[in-house]
Amino acid sequence: MILDLAGPSDNSELLSFFKEFPVKGVVEFKLDRLQDYFGPYKLHSDEFQTYVLRDKAHKIQATASFVFRQVMQDGIVQKIALATDLRVSSNRNAMLQWSGYILPVMEKISKEQNVSQFFSIINLTEPAGINLFLRPRTMKRPMPRSYLYRRFNLTTIHGKFPLAPKSLPHVKIRRGSEQNLESLLAYILKRSQYRPFASVWDLESLNKKILRIPGFKLSDFLIAYDSNENVIGCMAPWSFSGIQDWIPRSYTLRAHNFRQFLKFGSVLGWTRKLSKPIRSTGLEAPLQFQYLTHIHVDNEDIFESLVHSAYQNAKAEEFLCYAQIQQDIRLLPPASWITSQIPHAIYAMLPPRKDPPAYLHPSINLNPEIEAYLI
Repeated sequence: MILDLAGPSDNSELLSFFKEFPVKGVVEFKLDRLQDYFGPYKLHSDEFQTYVLRDKAHKIQATASFVFRQVMQDGIVQKIALATDLRVSSNRNAMLQWSGYILPVMEKISKEQNVSQFFSIINLTEPAGINLFLRPRTMKRPMPRSYLYRRFNLTTIHGKFPLAPKSLPHVKIRRGSEQNLESLLAYILKRSQYRPFASVWDLESLNKKILRIPGFKLSDFLIAYDSNENVIGCMAPWSFSGIQDWIPRSYTLRAHNFRQFLKFGSVLGWTRKLSKPIRSTGLEAPLQFQYLTHIHVDNEDIFESLVHSAYQNAKAEEFLCYAQIQQDIRLLPPASWITSQIPHAIYAMLPPRKDPPAYLHPSINLNPEIEAYLI
C-alpha cells in the first residue's frame, strides 16, 4: 500500500470511490458531488489536502481529507484543520495500514501548515464513522486521541403546526444591502466574540466568506431589527444544490412514517415533502432544502421570526436545515414548527502525549461556531 497526496487529476477516481460509501442512519443517503470532489472543501478555504491509500494495482482503497480554515480564537487569527471524508474500503490490508498513517500525516500537516488544532465531525447515527474515528480496533500503533468538544444536532425544519402563534409583530426583517452592511457587520462581530473559532472578525473576513459561497449575495441576509432600529438577529438561507446532493436510498420505519406525515401535511399546506427513496422508485431524487447560515440572534423568539421569514421565502418544495449545539438554547427548534434532528458531535484530535487545550475544560461554556453547510 502506498500513501499519496491527491490532486485535480484524481477527481474522477475520487468521485467514483466516494459514491461507494452511503451515509447510514435513520435515512440512508447516497452523496453525489456531481463534477467536483473538492467542491465542498472550497466553501471552507483554498487550502486543503486529500490523502489516498493505493494498492499495488494503484486503485484507491482509502481516503481522508484535511481542510484548513482561518478562524478567530482567543483574540488571535489561527489556522485549524478539519479532518473529513475518511473512507476505507473493506480491504483488510487497507484497514490495518490506514491507522498507522493518521498520526504521521497530522504531525506533517501541523509543521508544514502551522495548524494549531485538528477537529473531526461525527454523525452519531452512522456506526462506520464512530468506529473509524473513535474506536480503533488495535492500540499497537500510535493513534490520535479524540476528545468530545460539543454535541450538536443537524436540525431540519419541515413546516409549521396549524394554529401556531404568529411571529413577534414588532420585529422588522429586512434584506442585507450596502446601506445596512456596517450595522450587520457590527452585530456579527458583537455576537462572534462569544463564539470560539469564529469565521468573521472584520469586514475583509466577512467578504471572503460571502464570496466563497457560490451564488451567495449580501441580499440573501435576513436582518432583524427592533422598534429602535437596532439589529437583534440575522441569518442567511442558501442552497447547497450543485455542489453536493443528498439522495435518499432508503428510510427506516420511523423515517418512513415521518415522510408520510409530511406528505399528508403538505396537502393541507402545513409541511414540505421529502424526496422518495431510490429503493422504492429506482430514481435518484435529491432532497430539496436550504441551509441557514450566518445565524446570530439575541434570543429564541427572534430566531423563530427569522426562521418564519426564511421558510416563507424558500421555494415551495424546500425545507430548512441548520446546526444547533445542544447547550445553545437560543437556537433550539421552535416548538410551533415541525422539525427533526440528527445527532452529531465535534471532536478535537490530539497527539497521544499532548495535553488537552483549555477550551475543552468543562468550565468553558462558550459554544463554537458551526455552520451546517460546512459539515
